Amino acid sequence: MPYDYTFEFYPLDLFREVVSGEPRVIFVCLEGGRCRMEEKHPEFKKLVELFEEKCKDGYEVVQVMFQDRGVLALYRRPKVKGE
Repeated sequence: MPYDYTFEFYPLDLFREVVSGEPRVIFVCLEGGRCRMEEKHPEFKKLVELFEEKCKDGYEVVQVMFQDRGVLALYRRPKVKGE
């Protein structure tokens, strides 16, 4: 199936006000190979909100890269016939 790909860079400043606490488990894989992030840190709650906002447009998260300047997320969605 062909996909449209896009990316978003979320600068660290988006998360600065909520960064706190000790590290906890934040990534959970479910039965059937589906994985999701658990809300264990306030900064990850913000990240999940950003993912959910993008997914409203039919995108799904493909890859997330954490960098010292922020978070880079790669998304994809199935191409619509006729585009």
